[in-house]
Amino acid sequence: MSLYFYNIVLKNHKKQKHLNISFHNFHKILKVQKIKNKMINVFKTPKEEFIHLMTENCKVNGLDELSSEVIALLYAEPREISLEELSKKTGYSLSAVCTATKLIERIGLIKRIRKPGSRKAYFYMEKDMSIFSLDLMKRKYEKIIIPTKQKLPLIIEKYKKEKSERSRQELGIIENYYKEVLVSEEIIKRIIEMVEKIRSKMKK
Repeated sequence: MSLYFYNIVLKNHKKQKHLNISFHNFHKILKVQKIKNKMINVFKTPKEEFIHLMTENCKVNGLDELSSEVIALLYAEPREISLEELSKKTGYSLSAVCTATKLIERIGLIKRIRKPGSRKAYFYMEKDMSIFSLDLMKRKYEKIIIPTKQKLPLIIEKYKKEKSERSRQELGIIENYYKEVLVSEEIIKRIIEMVEKIRSKMKK
């Protein structure tokens, strides 16, 4: 069967001048593909499947492999997890996991917890996605929108004093950015208001 597919590959690519494929390499390609296909079915428990799903979702959002896995593990756990536990579960070193948790904590996705009488660092992630989303929106409003609204008008006024054509072009870009910030502010306010209303209704 492998030889059959190998012949098809050669037939489809015979017009390419720089084709460099061997029977050995073709077998390697098939082997890698089989491993990828099997990865879908290697999970022993529903929890492992969920963690894998969460990890992939986080990676799509731009996070690296380790940070994504840490977030997935913390989300799936009903309790806090120590740094040592995260290192053991992910298979990464303590220093690598420590760096990842600092990044995620800075973003605001997880919380660091200290237990009385223990020097260990524990981490916990909010399970209510509405609260999680609300916190992110509020943080964006407080840390980005408000400071930008305060600083941009001063920058724009300074630009208006410039006389060069290049400065006028740059001023147009910055003024447009300021308008976008104001639009973002309105959108964020509406989202915060909407989420809070939905949460209020769900509690009744």
